[in-house]
Order: sequence, then structure tokens, then C-alpha cells
Amino acid sequence: MAHAAMSHTVLVLLSRWRVNLGFAGAVAALLFAGDPTHASVLRWLPLALAGLALRLWARGHLERRTPLAVSGPYALVRHPLYVGSFLMGLAFAAMTNDVHVAIAFVVVFLLMYVPKAIREEAYLHGLHGPAYSAYAARVGVLLPSWSGLRQAVAGGFTWRRVLRHREYETWGGAASACIVLWLRAQ
Repeated sequence: MAHAAMSHTVLVLLSRWRVNLGFAGAVAALLFAGDPTHASVLRWLPLALAGLALRLWARGHLERRTPLAVSGPYALVRHPLYVGSFLMGLAFAAMTNDVHVAIAFVVVFLLMYVPKAIREEAYLHGLHGPAYSAYAARVGVLLPSWSGLRQAVAGGFTWRRVLRHREYETWGGAASACIVLWLRAQ
């Protein structure tokens, strides 16, 4: 029982510190791991851009602590920010040309984000009650539910939200990672 409680505590800490730990791991991987090439950077750049675009789209629809976000990518998947972050991180891990970096990224990402998503689901259910239950029944956790496509392309996006959520910091970090990998490339 004590082991389970300790494991739970570790997972909660990982999910809370996911951005800081992810940043530190990313810096180490970008600077020291793998053998990137210009071709590997270019090959995986579209996936990184897709992840960044998904995050941007999601940020433009997310209003925290207010009505449930159900438009834009939230009409297709309940955690588009996490999906976007995964795609982006996987792309940068693959750019290193080191399978160990890619595997480590997937494992660490799951350890950090699965507990966070579980806690977030419980929070949203408590906050929105039956409305969240109905939403969760029709929209996938991580894989798209295409039945919400009409609502996904409907309005509701604002740049004000994107800026308020400081998504430009993610774009700056991604640009920096690309530059580091490009300069390290053989």
C-alpha cells in the first residue's frame, strides 16, 4: 500500500513538473544525444509544425475556468494540447536520429501526461458535471472523433487567447530546438 501511495505521489509530481522536466530533458537530448542530420531535421519538421499548429488552434479556443471548450480541436479530441505536444516532442526526438531518445521521449511523456490527463478529466467532470460526461461520451480522449468535424471548423478561435496563454513561448522553444539540431547536424 505504501508503495502504491509513493508511486502515485511520484506520478503527480511528474505531471505537475512536466514542463520544467521536459525542458531540461529536451535541452540535454538536443545538445548531447543522437546524430542529427539536415535530412532528419527536414524529414520530421512537418510533424513538429503539425503539433505546433494543433497547439495554436487549441489555445485559440481554450478559455480556462469558464464554459467547457467544445469548439475547434476540442470538438475532435479532449486533450488537443497534449496531442500537439506529443507530436512536436516526438518530431524533435526523431530529428536526433537516436532511437533511444525517441523511446525515452515516449516513455517519459506518458509518465508525465497520463496522470495529468486523468486528474484533468476528474477536475472537469467535477466542474461541469453532466455536461462533461456528455462531451466525454462523444469526443475521444486522444484520438479524433470525426463526428465533431462541423463544430471543429466553426468559429470561436481568437488570437487574444493564444497570446494570453503565451503560446508564442512554445513557438520560440520549437524554433530554438530546430536551430540547435540544424547546427549540430552532420
